[in-house]
Amino acid sequence: MFGRIPLAAALLVSACGVPASGVASTPTSHPTTAPAAERLVIEGEQSTQIIETAGGRVLATLPGGLLSPTKDLVVHVDASAGKTAVSATDLGGSSRFAIGIAGEYKLPSAYGPSPSGFSPNSKWLVLVSREGNGTYSGDPASRFAIIDVAQGKLSQTITLSSRFTFDAIHNDGSAMYLIEHPQPGATTYNVRLYDLRANLLKPDIIFDKAAIAQFDPTVGLMDGTFHVSVAPKSGDWSYGLYMRPNGKPFVHALNVPGRYAQCILDVAGTWSPSSMFSMALTDDGSKLYVVDAVVGNLSVIDGLSQKVTRTASFRTTGIPGDPRSSSAVLSRDGSRLYAIAARGVAVLTTADLVLKGWADPDRVARSLALSSDGARLYALVNDGIDVVDTTSNRVLSHLDLGTGARAVDILPR
Repeated sequence: MFGRIPLAAALLVSACGVPASGVASTPTSHPTTAPAAERLVIEGEQSTQIIETAGGRVLATLPGGLLSPTKDLVVHVDASAGKTAVSATDLGGSSRFAIGIAGEYKLPSAYGPSPSGFSPNSKWLVLVSREGNGTYSGDPASRFAIIDVAQGKLSQTITLSSRFTFDAIHNDGSAMYLIEHPQPGATTYNVRLYDLRANLLKPDIIFDKAAIAQFDPTVGLMDGTFHVSVAPKSGDWSYGLYMRPNGKPFVHALNVPGRYAQCILDVAGTWSPSSMFSMALTDDGSKLYVVDAVVGNLSVIDGLSQKVTRTASFRTTGIPGDPRSSSAVLSRDGSRLYAIAARGVAVLTTADLVLKGWADPDRVARSLALSSDGARLYALVNDGIDVVDTTSNRVLSHLDLGTGARAVDILPR
């Protein structure tokens, strides 16, 4: 049994659809050494903490908010009736900007599962206002505030029908992609392009040309419920994982600069109330992994062809999970995949798609980060972070954070 260690010393011991138990841990090739000198970012609603992994020292306590994809600033959004304050702080604690926006705007995720609102290069951020609790009743409008993060200013605001929600924004701020639900309450949807420079919603629908002949755009060319998304920093693609009404998952691959989409339909598995689907993308965007560590399904998607190249199944504990939870990380060399389940973290090798064991098997993790050398896995649990040695999958120590933490990440050295 591991011990609870004070925060300052804890780490001295030781992230498109159309209408198993009994597994032993296997040692990895990582040596059991002291953790690399890196920094953890602990995201929370009330505060964001920067912690030195080598000594466990708290380097900074910043406002709560959302860490940018480039991991260089935290954006805090404070919405009140009639006005929204948006501020950004770099990880050294210095203010980058503070602006006010007329109206009550929030991060897209405030209204349910949604992309973060950031462009992959962190230079743009989209906030959303959906009065009437984000439904089609009440105020019939969705409003979008486009923030130029690089310049620290509000670029423009856009008002559209309430059937539109945010999907992605181009790295150069020239275009925003939206999800349109033509029929209120239905899972069918279209993808639309808003030209931010022309300030115009394009009349054409973004679609998968292979499937266009089958569907009515007034109902929705695609059918599914959004779960989670990832995007390479290059901004070429945006991958959204959706669940179809029949339970089959699919990946909606949106080519952002090319203004077209592909639906990757042959993803392994079927959604159920106990599923926990997660996605992980290699740093170069060459491979995308879709994994359900509760049921035990894994798919590999090639980033060039946008096709499923391999699938596998693996034995799990069978314990039902929370389908809203999603977190998976890859080792820097791409050889290991870690994904959360209802209990513990599944450890898989990517060369053969085989389950090698379970890390932190008795705990409920909700966010993961991995040291750059692959020697330490950091699992955010209810009251802190478990530090796991990836050679033995053994918990070395526990960072006692209290409640309120939302996610954990590793900063580059």
